[in-house]
Amino acid sequence: MGMGTGLTLRTTLDGLAGPERAGTLFLPALAGTPDAILDLLALLPVCDVNGALTACLAGKGIGSGPAPVAAVFCTDPFLRVSDMAETLRAAGLRRVANYPSVQAIDGEPGRTIAAVGYGPDEEIATLVRLREAGLEPLGCAASAAFAARLDAAGIAPILAVPALGSGVTTFAPLPR
Repeated sequence: MGMGTGLTLRTTLDGLAGPERAGTLFLPALAGTPDAILDLLALLPVCDVNGALTACLAGKGIGSGPAPVAAVFCTDPFLRVSDMAETLRAAGLRRVANYPSVQAIDGEPGRTIAAVGYGPDEEIATLVRLREAGLEPLGCAASAAFAARLDAAGIAPILAVPALGSGVTTFAPLPR
């Protein structure tokens, strides 16, 4: 449901119904951010992505209608997978995706992040743990190499992350 044309990154579910809701990659932490800079802001450590998601679900929840895909920052050092899975299931959310993702951070910052155990390997491992906790993980890939790693871990479907700074907020499915 919602995967035929990919997912659209949105910070709110207000005014959405049916296929639009199901085709949403839900990132409430950045509510109010203009679409043109949403992808860039998602990579910056400006907010607690997972905390905002759980606070949103504890507050007004997701309302009625098809459930979106929850955007989960999988390399959050404070993420407790079992707690997140329980919160998402209680709110009626079953699908999760690794967004924002550290895979788009390269060079020295990327090496530093990976050196302390919060790189792409941990991101994939967290998606696997979320699957083991009863959720359906979708993979977000910014490169063919990362898509292959997601595929090897059994994560499907896989979505292509739009080019950074493009202002595009639709993640198209990658063919398997």
